[in-house]
Amino acid sequence: MVDPPVVDRRSQSIRNRTILARHSKRKGASRQSSSQRLKKSQPRRSSVTKPSGLRRNAKRQPKFARFKAKRIRLFLKRRNGAPQPQHEATTSHLHSAIEVQSRIRELIKLAKEQGYLTFDDLNEALPEGITDADELDLILTRLRRMEIDIIEASEVDRYKDGKKDGEEEEEEEEKPEAKLDILDDPVRMYLKQMGQVPLLTREQEVEISKRIEEAENMVQKHINRFGFIARAHLDLARKLAEGRERFDRVILDKKIESRERYMKKLPRLCGQVEQLSASINQQYCQPPRNSSKKRSQKLQSLQRAMASLQRVYPHFYFKQKVTEEFVHLADDAYHASLYLQTEIAKHLRDRKKRLQLRNKIHELEKSLWLSLSEYADHYQALKGWMRQAFRAKTEMVEANLRLVISIAKKYTNRGLSFLDLIQEGNMGLMKAVEKFEYRRGYKFSTYATWWIRQAITRSIADQARTIRIPVHMIETINKLMRVQKQLVQEYGREPTPEEVAEEVLLPVDRVRAVLKMAQQPISLQSPVGESEETNFGDFIEDRGAENPSDMTAIVLLKEKIKDVLETLTDRERQVLEQRFGLVDGYSRTLEEVGRQFQVTRERIRQIEAKALRKMRHPTRIRQLEGFLEAPGVK
Repeated sequence: MVDPPVVDRRSQSIRNRTILARHSKRKGASRQSSSQRLKKSQPRRSSVTKPSGLRRNAKRQPKFARFKAKRIRLFLKRRNGAPQPQHEATTSHLHSAIEVQSRIRELIKLAKEQGYLTFDDLNEALPEGITDADELDLILTRLRRMEIDIIEASEVDRYKDGKKDGEEEEEEEEKPEAKLDILDDPVRMYLKQMGQVPLLTREQEVEISKRIEEAENMVQKHINRFGFIARAHLDLARKLAEGRERFDRVILDKKIESRERYMKKLPRLCGQVEQLSASINQQYCQPPRNSSKKRSQKLQSLQRAMASLQRVYPHFYFKQKVTEEFVHLADDAYHASLYLQTEIAKHLRDRKKRLQLRNKIHELEKSLWLSLSEYADHYQALKGWMRQAFRAKTEMVEANLRLVISIAKKYTNRGLSFLDLIQEGNMGLMKAVEKFEYRRGYKFSTYATWWIRQAITRSIADQARTIRIPVHMIETINKLMRVQKQLVQEYGREPTPEEVAEEVLLPVDRVRAVLKMAQQPISLQSPVGESEETNFGDFIEDRGAENPSDMTAIVLLKEKIKDVLETLTDRERQVLEQRFGLVDGYSRTLEEVGRQFQVTRERIRQIEAKALRKMRHPTRIRQLEGFLEAPGVK
């Protein structure tokens, strides 16, 4: 709501008095001073807020005062025509109060519909006899307490515009809450952050690629300065020669002519590294001569051997990933040096312990071919160049994240969520940054598109299905799906496996197997129908389960056989139970039963034959007649 302006009551009273004086002069009748009647009138609300000083000095006549003056003029006109008696005036006043209440309800209803009221609406709705300032003030106060704005008819358009601006300001105040809602949606937050990074031009891509190349070369230069790198090169080369390390994981294929030639060249490279590293170790371990000339000669010889060794290292053509693994070795050596120096500082008074630590430091320096202070300087420079390379790669990746989004959108609804597709595409983008060669002349986006697609399609093939299908089979399935869609358009129906096999030049059995493999698995717990009480697994036949009717027939048969056997003697019953396995399901031979009863097998046979004859008696067989043709009884 817009706050009403503050109006000087004294100036307002003067203006109202002037209006009433003119009216009385024109009618020729003296009336009570309008300044006394309108003394308590309240100022209207204005849609335009002014400073308080300007509001107090406003020379415009208030609209509310004009409204009340108009009401008084109408009342005087009616009164001059025909004066009313006192009792009629009282009755009229009661009816007017009831009418005022109903008219106020209509005004409230109108204000809810259009959002405001005009003074013309008040003049039309209120009875003409209401001219008392206190009564008018009460009506206006009641309306304003209900937050109803009262304006001039000429200011309706400006009021509506001001109200729209107020709603826009309220929406802007609610924007921080909308910003907080973004935090709940990781995709929206990721897209918003991604959109803040500008795209790169071709010149900027070349400049960043040069920075990456320079940083990686400096990392190679500093890492090759350390003595333990020679042993690391030799260990990795031996793993390659013995087949314990994958060739494509550590060797740059584009730098070598063929693998066979490289493997033949590898022993010679290892021999050179062993020879040069042994020479450097020997020179480094020998104590320097007192002569400065001998010392300088030794230093020059050591530097020449190191330079020769550093020229051999690049011929191994190890990948940048191998260099990063060598940096981890440098990290371990740096931490070891810090530990030894800290331990020496702790044991300043322990001469024996300090001597042991100094020997360890000397051994570490021999493996590094540098003093600890020199190694620390080289190590810090190495880490600085690695940070520069990382920042340049990050800049290249962040500027091309939009490319990943555009490609990932084409692979939705294939078994992976959109976020997973973005992550896989980002991995392909990072690999493209590592392998990009700016000297070939093409833009980075052209090169990165292939790597992003390859990463996304490989992830879909590996992770989208519950039962993994090999990548080459995925390609065959996609080929058959394309041929199927083409044949559907040609024939207007689903093609048969024979038609598909003829089109792709594959055996029919192979096509059937591939199409069967392409079917998506479904969970046995998937709900069926609108109610979630029934699962898909409830409709699958369990071939291993027993038929309930057969099981019931068998149980009843056992009970009847038991009743019939009870009519025989104990020995006859036991012989039949042992011979036919009625107790434990294991049928025994005549000899086994005979040994149990300590009689001959012939005697057991006679007892069995006698018991079976009794079983065939009509009084006994009648109880088993209903089970002779039962489906579960054999």
